[in-house]
Amino acid sequence: MLIKRAERAAKALKLPKDSVLARTSESKFLRAGQVVGTLAMPNRTVEILPKIDGDDQRAWKALTRMLLVAEGIKISDDELATFASQRYGLLEILIQLFASRLNSSVQRGLPRRYLVREDDLSLLRGKLDITRQFIRHAVRPDRLACRYDELSENTPLNRVLKATVICLFQVARSAVSIRFLRELRVRFNEVGDTQFPFHEPVKLDRTNTTFHELYRFALLFLKENWQSTTYGKDKGFSLLFPMNELFEKFIGQSLKRALGYEYDVSLQNCQHSALMGKNNGGIFWLRPDAVIKTKSNGSVVILDTKWKKLNSEKTELGVKTSDIYQMLAYRQAYNARHLILLYPWYESLNRPDCRLQREWKVSGVQCRFDIATVNVAFDKIDEVHDALRGIVEETLSVQTHHSVAATA
Repeated sequence: MLIKRAERAAKALKLPKDSVLARTSESKFLRAGQVVGTLAMPNRTVEILPKIDGDDQRAWKALTRMLLVAEGIKISDDELATFASQRYGLLEILIQLFASRLNSSVQRGLPRRYLVREDDLSLLRGKLDITRQFIRHAVRPDRLACRYDELSENTPLNRVLKATVICLFQVARSAVSIRFLRELRVRFNEVGDTQFPFHEPVKLDRTNTTFHELYRFALLFLKENWQSTTYGKDKGFSLLFPMNELFEKFIGQSLKRALGYEYDVSLQNCQHSALMGKNNGGIFWLRPDAVIKTKSNGSVVILDTKWKKLNSEKTELGVKTSDIYQMLAYRQAYNARHLILLYPWYESLNRPDCRLQREWKVSGVQCRFDIATVNVAFDKIDEVHDALRGIVEETLSVQTHHSVAATA
């Protein structure tokens, strides 16, 4: 059953079916792929943690922080430390965090909007729908076809939040989470149900600012679990993420916070293509993880992430040739003189400052090419921010020189 649930999760992530869990040659053990998160079944829960240095608690904290930062959900270091000291797993902690925050927000009232209503009343309310009046009530002067606005809690945003509460109520295990979710089900009683929460026309604006983060949190839970938990396709629940994508999103969001107002940071920039077709139409669009531009002089830094373990004993550090070609294509398209390939840091790199920064030069052009690492398991998020800012500023601080060969 666990393998089948893992295969369903892999399909939802558009990955090969053995990308989450696969049997080893002995068939007695399971091997995790490049996916992290939680697989929950009625009788067991499997957590897949990132492969980083340190014990399981360190890996758990790193995964939780990366996930929340990547999804734009704020959590303090103290709050994370408190959760880490509890005995619950990743899924239960996230459920408790969502339920407690949502409960706190709805105590001040659910967001409401004016919705257009049509009703047949004995007294005029709003405007008279003349067409409907003559068609339906031509011989009933005691009935008026009214059309009016009504302030209602039955909004698309509230329907998505209610769907999440219903979904999580069926998988929560801790008494704290169940209590919060039970209270929330009562509070959302006047809100309608939705069959397709992802198709709800949710509008996030100044009137519901408090719920913006909660909405992102809700989509995190619903994305591949709504059908299975609501309509009983299976009794499992998964919260899984490809590690490459999670690392990429985490670094992108951390860069925006780390670099402040001195830089423009564009994530997943799709402004240029590798080739031009007929009528100058773009072909093979390029999408670097981050394009960083200094506001002072317009210098461009292209940064791309790779979740892979480097080997500091090799001249090329274990960097793939295809990744180098990709970065050179970015350099040409964006006219950049600073390139950074960013990897996770490991103790085996033998760098006490938790960073490896190797400068290369691109043959024939003025361009600095850096291979850098960052420790995602720092105790505090500010340490991650400081490391990323240091990497970017170190790259920009050295003037590029014309070189005739690529050297390390």
